[in-house]
Amino acid sequence: MRVLQINKFLYNMGGAETYMFKLSEALKELGHEVKFWGMKHSKNIIEDEFDCFADCIEFYELSSIQKITATHNTIYSKKNIKKINYFLDQWMPDIVHIHNYNFQLTPSILKVFHKRNIKVVQTIHDSQMVCPYHRLYNFQRESTCVKCVEGSFSNCIKDKCFDNSLFKSTIGALESYLYHGLNYYNKYINHYISPSQFLKNLVSKRVNQTIEVIPNFVDVLLNQKELINNKDSYFLYYGRVSKEKGIIDIIPILEKLKLNLYIVGNGDEVSQIKQSEYITYLGPKYGEELFSIIANAKYVIQPSKWFENCPMTIVESFSLGVPVIGANHSGFKELIEDGATGFILDFTNKETLEDELLRVDSLYTEALRQQAYKFYVDTLSKQQHLTKVVKIYESLLT
Repeated sequence: MRVLQINKFLYNMGGAETYMFKLSEALKELGHEVKFWGMKHSKNIIEDEFDCFADCIEFYELSSIQKITATHNTIYSKKNIKKINYFLDQWMPDIVHIHNYNFQLTPSILKVFHKRNIKVVQTIHDSQMVCPYHRLYNFQRESTCVKCVEGSFSNCIKDKCFDNSLFKSTIGALESYLYHGLNYYNKYINHYISPSQFLKNLVSKRVNQTIEVIPNFVDVLLNQKELINNKDSYFLYYGRVSKEKGIIDIIPILEKLKLNLYIVGNGDEVSQIKQSEYITYLGPKYGEELFSIIANAKYVIQPSKWFENCPMTIVESFSLGVPVIGANHSGFKELIEDGATGFILDFTNKETLEDELLRVDSLYTEALRQQAYKFYVDTLSKQQHLTKVVKIYESLLT
């Protein structure tokens, strides 16, 4: 079949893009034809073969007057409707699979597919449909927030969720009011995929459509046989080094307990990392170099303060036989079976955290490694994922 993948970024910007490209590669391996539509950008790894990608809007480069016009185009874009129609005139897909498209591309394009009777699947990568800021987190208060999930989108304006900006927050709220008011998310999306039950439960409060839970996947990245007896005695955090990820808060605790911690990644809190005998900052790492560091860790630790959907760090760790210590909320609780594939801890309870970290350190066994890898094979592998996604496509075409 012919599948059109739509995402605003067509380069490896983050987890959504990584997933989309991996899924597309897997679909091509099965003989399906895949093309992409999104924004123009110098970093794109996808060719704009019909010269109709959406224009990239960089707000920081615009004058005040230009921002007003650009703001309208981030909510409803007649230009993008014209561009996607032109694309479809050149190449008609059987299925459209949408990822991140709010702002920039805008939900205004959804009606185009409906008019052409093209079925649309959306993978829900974040909480955009229930949280105008799409992060379920207020950075001003440094706390999770679900006010808009069932309440008014005006909470986004009151709390100035977007960068503490009244203007940006108002735009975000207006977009939510518009497309929920017009019922776009129910009328023009035929099937939703949520990588976690946690996110499905939230989105279901405002969307009355089929939402199927299918966790993200990765390929096995290194030879498992070479890693079985090659575990070193360090905990590993990898990912964005920022406040909401919680890593900075636990550095002094692990140092006090004399537990080795390696940190891989980049972010605005890197300057807060104080290296010592037990704390090692390795900077950002990628590809096989990163996977080797993961594979040889005792545990991967993820003390995130904000809600996570289906953390790729867990999927990748399990694929390499590494158990994970995660926070006791959101997608962590679905992926980690406490005591079997890792441990769930309350990182906010400072009174018990030291004892808990020492406890899980002492409980590391080869069985944890084997069970983490088995969970990956049974639930998170490429084949498992692909079978379910293709089944959805086929069900919509019959």
